[in-house]
Amino acid sequence: MSTEHGTDAFLPTRQSLLSRLRDCQDQDGWREFFDLYWRLIYRVARQAGLDDAAAQDVVQNTFIYLTRRMPKFRYDPARGSFKSWLRRVTRSRISVFRRRAEAKEPPLPELPLEENDVSVW
Repeated sequence: MSTEHGTDAFLPTRQSLLSRLRDCQDQDGWREFFDLYWRLIYRVARQAGLDDAAAQDVVQNTFIYLTRRMPKFRYDPARGSFKSWLRRVTRSRISVFRRRAEAKEPPLPELPLEENDVSVW
């Protein structure tokens, strides 16, 4: 899974589709967008070392983020490809996912002190 498969990997992102995503209620537009890009997001997450379940969580979290971001998004091809931007967004979401996962780890269990472990301050 290290390279994009199929001819869609080489097709540019359609401006018309990106424009449709400004409307969060455009379910057909969002479904098309999801069908086109979920694999790219998943692949970035897996390449970052996440397991399948975590990568799926990143896909979901990335799309939630995008639904909030896309109404104000303006694509400028001079700044780079949409897919490159989407990869950067995904890596950012992976960082957020990892920070949240680390914060939810239970604290280390408290161990009883041995007599030798007591120190005086």
